[in-house]
Amino acid sequence: MVTIMSVAETRIDDHEGPWTVEDVLALPEHPARARFEVVDGVLMMSPAPSLAHQTVAYELHKQLEDSLERSGAPFVAAETVNVRTESRLFIPDIAVMDHSAVEWDTLIVPLEAMVLLVEIVSPRNQSMDRILKPALYAQAKVPAYWRVELQPDLHVVAHELATDTYREVATITGKQAVEVAGEFTVDLDVPALRGRLARGGRP
Repeated sequence: MVTIMSVAETRIDDHEGPWTVEDVLALPEHPARARFEVVDGVLMMSPAPSLAHQTVAYELHKQLEDSLERSGAPFVAAETVNVRTESRLFIPDIAVMDHSAVEWDTLIVPLEAMVLLVEIVSPRNQSMDRILKPALYAQAKVPAYWRVELQPDLHVVAHELATDTYREVATITGKQAVEVAGEFTVDLDVPALRGRLARGGRP
């Protein structure tokens, strides 16, 4: 049997020493749509997300954008954007950032431009999204962090920065207005995050 390796896999295997943000950004796109992130020289790879994960990300992004447009707040929401510090590169599921920090062709956004980061917990990334990433985001002074749990029941856990750590401010399972770091309010509808999957594909 002949094993065919992708260009990305070959370059990862050939790499020596700690990874830099520039090393990761130079990698070609992974054929299985895996995400590459780096923290202090360590490369982290996450598999492509499930359909449920993608649906929730899409629907929550829409709700955030709708709320931002209604409020006129100077922020923009995006999915899977490259967010970096000098030695770290993250790809949060959703990022809400200062509009002045991005343009049409922006590839990388500084972490200090973030007002809210959202991670959707999957079976393979539980410790990352529940422990490591919130600790690092808090260390970087990102004002708000939301964790979306898909199992056993879909819900959103909202956190706000308190000095150098996050404190939980709300767990949302239904419809609720949620303030984000005193900057804007999101009309959050958690059941609607299931999208058309919950309606059997019907509009």
